[in-house]
Amino acid sequence: MNQQFCQQELEERKIIPKKYYGQVFTTDEQVIDDLVTAIQSVYKPGTKIVEIGGGLGYITEKLIEEFDNVDVVEFDKHLYQILKLKVSNYELQVLNKDILEYEPPKEDYLLVGNIPFHISGRLYRRFMNGLTHKPYGMVFITDKQYATTLMGQPPRCYRVSLQAQTYGDIEIISDVPPTSVYPSPKVMMCIMKITQNETNLPENFWDTVNYHFDNFPTKEVESPKTVGLKGWIELANSS
Repeated sequence: MNQQFCQQELEERKIIPKKYYGQVFTTDEQVIDDLVTAIQSVYKPGTKIVEIGGGLGYITEKLIEEFDNVDVVEFDKHLYQILKLKVSNYELQVLNKDILEYEPPKEDYLLVGNIPFHISGRLYRRFMNGLTHKPYGMVFITDKQYATTLMGQPPRCYRVSLQAQTYGDIEIISDVPPTSVYPSPKVMMCIMKITQNETNLPENFWDTVNYHFDNFPTKEVESPKTVGLKGWIELANSS
């Protein structure tokens, strides 16, 4: 399997990847194997795997070989129909839904997949901070620059960096070059793992962070990006 294989399948099925959906397909089997290995390193036996954007099923087929309880969420109706047929002999749930509107399972779950670029920010905010029942981890193929931003420390510690770091421990596993996906993106991608390890925050933590980010420079904070997680906790406690 490679880019040419994927391109040919898309052409045969008369599918043109939708740029405004950020559709790219992982075509490198070694990258998919590395993704599965990263998933196994955080996976809790007996829990559910939720894959975002099953696409043509290249990652999905590997997941159902390794894990027993898999849900796949695919927004594109055409790809959803293709994927359902491809995995019809397996016991898994394929859902035609927007992941940003998907209601997570009541059981423990791990969120995985190749993340569409255009929803990255909203996706991370929803599953790291917006939901009551959060995943216990996330393993994604994603934009490496965005992954680096999530790991950001002063003087480049952004609000989204704090959202990620208060949720858990972030690790970039390996690079995913543009030749490993189709169509080739203009950015370097990576496999990123986030393991839930939530920080105990003061009740006014986010009010404090949001106030200073929205109104800087303030008396206490000249540049919010220069204040790391520990500094924000201290500032919130002193407010």
